[in-house]
Amino acid sequence: MSHNNNEEEKKTPRESPIAKGWNDFVKTMKNNFETFQSSLEDQSRQNIEKWNENKKHVEKFFLDVKHNWDNKLQEWNANLTKLHIESKEQWEANKKRIETDFKNWQEKTKKDWEEGVKSWNRFWIKSSWNFLLFMLPILIVLIVIAIAITMIFNAIS
Repeated sequence: MSHNNNEEEKKTPRESPIAKGWNDFVKTMKNNFETFQSSLEDQSRQNIEKWNENKKHVEKFFLDVKHNWDNKLQEWNANLTKLHIESKEQWEANKKRIETDFKNWQEKTKKDWEEGVKSWNRFWIKSSWNFLLFMLPILIVLIVIAIAITMIFNAIS
């Protein structure tokens, strides 16, 4: 009976080193892909949160601009109705003051817009850079593995 057990043990085929290496490689790649997928999901979730946060800032910016514009118009209308223009010089002075106020408002709005765009661009550049830093090592490993597999199969055949 023990003789039969020995024969059965001898009959079970052992896994070849190439097949074992391939199976280990596939298992490792699967684990790495799952890790990569989960990190991409986390990064996407964070990007969505940042998107919503920046969306609120943009909406607030446009509401503030509209509010400031409405206030300036009300102020100018109130000043024009209050003042009795007695001479052309007073009219020109008021006109110049309104033009100056309008230019100042335009410059302030432009500056606010540029600051918002800069922060938005910084966010996307930082996100892209982080994605590149994460992907570059993975791509290098995949290329090295593909070259190694090609060399192994070329050596075998």
